[in-house]
Amino acid sequence: MKVFISWSGETSHRVAHVLGDWLPYVIQAVKPFVSDRDIAKGERWSSVLAQELDETAFGIICVTPYNIKAPWLYFESGALSKSLDHAAVVPFLFRVDRSQLHGPLAQFQATVFDKEDIFSLLLSINGRFKLDEQLEQDHLRHTFDQWWPEMQRGLDNVPANLEGGTQTGYQWLYSPGDLASAELDAGCRSIWVVTPSPYKDLQLTCVRDVVRRNIERNVTYTFIMPSSDDNDSVRESLEQIFSAHKDQLIIQEVDAETFRSLAVTHYIVLNPEDYSPRVLLELPIVSRDFWIEVESEAAYGFVSRFRHMLPSLHNVAVEQAEAAQIAAQPLAS
Repeated sequence: MKVFISWSGETSHRVAHVLGDWLPYVIQAVKPFVSDRDIAKGERWSSVLAQELDETAFGIICVTPYNIKAPWLYFESGALSKSLDHAAVVPFLFRVDRSQLHGPLAQFQATVFDKEDIFSLLLSINGRFKLDEQLEQDHLRHTFDQWWPEMQRGLDNVPANLEGGTQTGYQWLYSPGDLASAELDAGCRSIWVVTPSPYKDLQLTCVRDVVRRNIERNVTYTFIMPSSDDNDSVRESLEQIFSAHKDQLIIQEVDAETFRSLAVTHYIVLNPEDYSPRVLLELPIVSRDFWIEVESEAAYGFVSRFRHMLPSLHNVAVEQAEAAQIAAQPLAS
């Protein structure tokens, strides 16, 4: 049975290839079609595409934060929906929440990157075969469990942003997803979170997920927040998240009035100990969740400001600077 895998953009392309390579290991009778790999050079892509759509029994649309509004994706999803009934067309959401689907894609039952949800997708594909060709559910489950780590590894290894752009469509304007990509950058070793509302932030699943993933990568976190009666709850939540990695967590409280005078919004500081740290700040506008990255000189100024807010951070900075100065001195002959 042919399964048409639709993609648009580099991230979606990588996801399509992972799915296309993996599916036949679990259901051997599946024959995935991924356009760039399966159309021979010299063939007219429009003719091949039309033929493949006619012969397809199931369609998967690889949706990422960077192609969710792509015209090509809408074109192929429309073509699939004309050829198949709605139950045979499934958007596969990679780092996208169901709530983000709008327009033509919202009419389909989507699958997210989750083990049980992907198994449900396989049950749907298996159900498209003739009754005597379908795999027994127990057999399918056993094979799926055996091959799931391969699938998980393949998708986990897809870089956060192959497009080199932002989810907002503007190079200078970041969405929460773009912020998460920056925090999960492979070169990130430590992060300062400067937040006037830590309790609210920690209620967001996306925030907790990014922190957990970075903990596993040995990234250290310093949370800088104003003194408040709610901070006991904040400490409890953070200590629970960092329960197995307590040495990677620092919590710093600042007098509320001092905090408000020096930190007027949310800030994320990446690698503050470097000579060229990155600072991202949330725009203090009514419509929240839009972020920008400040230029290098301003970033250094923000880091210096936050260090002076907290003597402990300032002392660490002085010690690091002195150590760097000593290391740079020539050895005595």
